[in-house]
Amino acid sequence: MIKEIRKKEEFLGKLSWIGISDSEGDIPVNNEDHVRLAINSAICKSKGKEKFNELLIGIDTNSYRLTIVALGDGDLIDVRQTTIDNVEESVEDVIRSVPHDRLYIGVGTGNRLGELVYKMLSMKFGGVRRVNENRTSSRNPYARIKDKDVRAAYLIALRAASDSTSTSA
Repeated sequence: MIKEIRKKEEFLGKLSWIGISDSEGDIPVNNEDHVRLAINSAICKSKGKEKFNELLIGIDTNSYRLTIVALGDGDLIDVRQTTIDNVEESVEDVIRSVPHDRLYIGVGTGNRLGELVYKMLSMKFGGVRRVNENRTSSRNPYARIKDKDVRAAYLIALRAASDSTSTSA
């Protein structure tokens, strides 16, 4: 955890030209809830954007601990783990904290838990898609991610944006 915080601090240090303040600047941070939004807004600004064109969210459901990833215009910007009880809140937090134009949410539905998560999220969010999880956790030369659950969620997010491998409600 400390290693991850230091990496983010190092990254944000390179973005010193972006004003982050509690009262003025490009990105206001008035309370703890605004921290994720500030970080993701800083990532956007570092790419010369006000918001991402596409936010892709992928959810791997192959264990009691669900893995959620968020991709902003194809770049991995957030990884979280949650339970089925908190999945709606976690997805809503990602959506709120990442400025974007279009949203795609993909849920791996290769098991009963995946179908349940899909049904829950479909009732709350538009455009949630069932995604074929086939070979998402296998090693892949295009997704060099060591953690198999993160890799699966990453590929689920990418597939959610593709019409050929996913279906929506």
